[in-house]
Amino acid sequence: MQVDTIGNTIRQDEGPDIKKIIYLLLRQWHIILLFGALGFAGSYAYYKLTNPIYSVNSSVLIPTDSKGMDMKGLFQGEISQSNVQIYNQIEILKSSGTIYKTLENLNWHTYWYKRNMLVWNGIYKQEPFEVQETPGFVNPSNIRIYITPTSESNYKISVDGELIYNGLTSTVDFTAEGTFGQPFQNSYFHFTLNKKFRNPGTPTGKYYFLFFDLKELAMDYQSRLDAQLKDERSNIALLKLSGEEPVRESDFLNELVNVYIERKMIFQNEAQRQSLNFINSQLAGITDSLNNAGNKFTQFRSNNNIIDLGTEGTIVMSNLKEIETEKAKSQVQLDYFRNLLTYLEKADQLDKLVSPSVVGIQDVSLNSLVLKLGELYSRRQVLAFTAKGNNPTLVLLDKELTETRSRLIENVRNLIDNTTSSLNSLKERQEGINLQLNKLPGKEQKMVAIQRQFTLTNEIYTFLMQKRAETNIALASSVSNVQVIEEADPDTAVPVSLPLNKILSIGFILGLVLPVGFIMLINFFDKRIRTQEEVENGTRLPILGHIMHKSEESDLSVYTLPKSIIAESFRDLRTNLEFMLDSTSGKVISIHSTTSGEGKSFSATNLATILAMNDNKVLLIGADLRKPKLHKTFNIDNQRGLSTCLIGYDTLEQVIFKTEIENLSLLPAGPVPPNPAEILSKPIMKNIIQKARETFDFIIIDNAPVAMVTDGFIMSHHSDLNIFILRYGVSHKHHLEMINQIAASKRVNNIGIVVNDIKASSFGNTYYKYYQYEAHKNTYYADEEQEGKTWKRKIMDKIKDKLSV
Repeated sequence: MQVDTIGNTIRQDEGPDIKKIIYLLLRQWHIILLFGALGFAGSYAYYKLTNPIYSVNSSVLIPTDSKGMDMKGLFQGEISQSNVQIYNQIEILKSSGTIYKTLENLNWHTYWYKRNMLVWNGIYKQEPFEVQETPGFVNPSNIRIYITPTSESNYKISVDGELIYNGLTSTVDFTAEGTFGQPFQNSYFHFTLNKKFRNPGTPTGKYYFLFFDLKELAMDYQSRLDAQLKDERSNIALLKLSGEEPVRESDFLNELVNVYIERKMIFQNEAQRQSLNFINSQLAGITDSLNNAGNKFTQFRSNNNIIDLGTEGTIVMSNLKEIETEKAKSQVQLDYFRNLLTYLEKADQLDKLVSPSVVGIQDVSLNSLVLKLGELYSRRQVLAFTAKGNNPTLVLLDKELTETRSRLIENVRNLIDNTTSSLNSLKERQEGINLQLNKLPGKEQKMVAIQRQFTLTNEIYTFLMQKRAETNIALASSVSNVQVIEEADPDTAVPVSLPLNKILSIGFILGLVLPVGFIMLINFFDKRIRTQEEVENGTRLPILGHIMHKSEESDLSVYTLPKSIIAESFRDLRTNLEFMLDSTSGKVISIHSTTSGEGKSFSATNLATILAMNDNKVLLIGADLRKPKLHKTFNIDNQRGLSTCLIGYDTLEQVIFKTEIENLSLLPAGPVPPNPAEILSKPIMKNIIQKARETFDFIIIDNAPVAMVTDGFIMSHHSDLNIFILRYGVSHKHHLEMINQIAASKRVNNIGIVVNDIKASSFGNTYYKYYQYEAHKNTYYADEEQEGKTWKRKIMDKIKDKLSV
């Protein structure tokens, strides 16, 4: 709450002054409208100079009950299990590896553009040329290479860009000629530009292309690719990609889905492939053994004319066959167990585990542990795409993997020991049967041995071939459970750029907001007096007048232009002074300002002039002994004045000078003394004022600024009225507060305020109307003078002007 000079409460500002804000904006309406038009034009240029952006879409069904890349039970026992799995699949689909493989398949090493007026448009699948890169040479990426065909066989190439290599930036700037079908090479580029056969003739226009680093391009596509669930309860992933070329983005999305399905199938069938590799490795040795055994058996029978074995030999052969078959199967199982243990002891090779059923092992515990370990490892690989190492779920999964692996290693070692013992037992039984074999005739013994080897190898070969056939059938019948619901189609691309009407609206609004914001910001930090309300709300001191802005150079505006608006404002001030002063003669009015530049001397001069024009004898005293200027206005010598009178060099009559204005006299300041305040404090100053009261109707005193020196306070003691000048746009609000404090402290009595230099339509609605009225009145008078009225009319005009004064 603020208090004025006489103890009255001044209205406290509560929040922004809406009226003032609107007023400030209306003052600058032409600037705001201009910026709005510029914003409108700029937005239209933006629309014309930028390529529209389109969005293409695709949808894919990814079931959560599939194996491999999205194993079940990622979070066993949790309600959100299926959602987590589908989110993981989406992250795999968006992964840089999947995107990079997609770009490799599409072979997008170059992008072509053609200039259409002022805009460069992509021409995917419509390129008139193709670029063949030189093997072993890496062309710099992301540098525009401009191509302009000059003839059927030649073209002009120009480059102006920057090359960044090992953190160093260098400028690439050259222009050269090239030949279609011939290598172009310099220190930066090495490639061959060929014309496409489907585009005969010489292409016209100007083109440019860029080499792209597929890793950087993959990062760009990864940032633009949007993949999300259709809804929370759905397994349908919606893929969306935005770009300037719908055909290119559609091809990318479709190939991305193909790559994802292919990689998912590879991962899903990894177990079958590992089983097939194991079977093939076993067959590689068995095939040769079977051929050799068959050849020996046939040759022996042929050489010895033996068709078949005897009864005893058949019995021995049957027993040996049974034992060796079991022994062979046990050996295969032992090899499997040892191979499995090797993979288990290496944590990074768990994806190479082979199912025990492949080699005929029906151990339920072993099968379940191998299946569980493979499933856990697959789940960990899926989760690793989206989770960091310290992820709680990943930590728990690693712990479960470690425990399952340890249990499986222990189980396999026990199985290796059991299988080894079984093989030893079979060997003992085989030795006993061999003793029976030794009792047979020599030829029959050899026949049994050869036939036994052939039969055993043949059975093992048949068993492995059967398992390989089963595995191949499983691989051939394996299909992806991922379904493409809707492929990306450029014909269904949706423009995502703002339409023209919205762009123009935004541009226009932004154009308006910019100057409005700037005006508001300036106003926020501007503490100068700008409106009538700021003066009225800032003080309860009487506001005696408002002086309009002068448009001419003269400091005697009321004398040189008596019908001007500024003259009328001084007439209003003159009228208001009658209410502040009594009817006695010799009234003394001091003109003050808080600081220089507020128009104190100008106001004092014109106030004295307007009083003199009303047939009053007026004395204008220059009491600003520090920076005198009144003598310059009236072209009077300043060698004598108030300062010389105060020190006794001159009498009062000697320092009062007549001016060209009737009834107006001037007492100039005189030479600048070294001690102005002390001189003005002398008793003789009171005598000077008293003598002036006896001679003149009004004494107007021009004083030094009170915020800088005390001279004005000294002179205020001799005054009947003290007028403080505030200048619109120059005086600060704290100057008004200073005047309030001066009045409250009683250092200066009988204070009034005059606001100076008010521009038309800038200080308030009242003064704008006043300005319009005065302008109309002056125009009316001017038109009458131009029409050449009679001398009687001119006399009447003078009488009217006299009466108005």
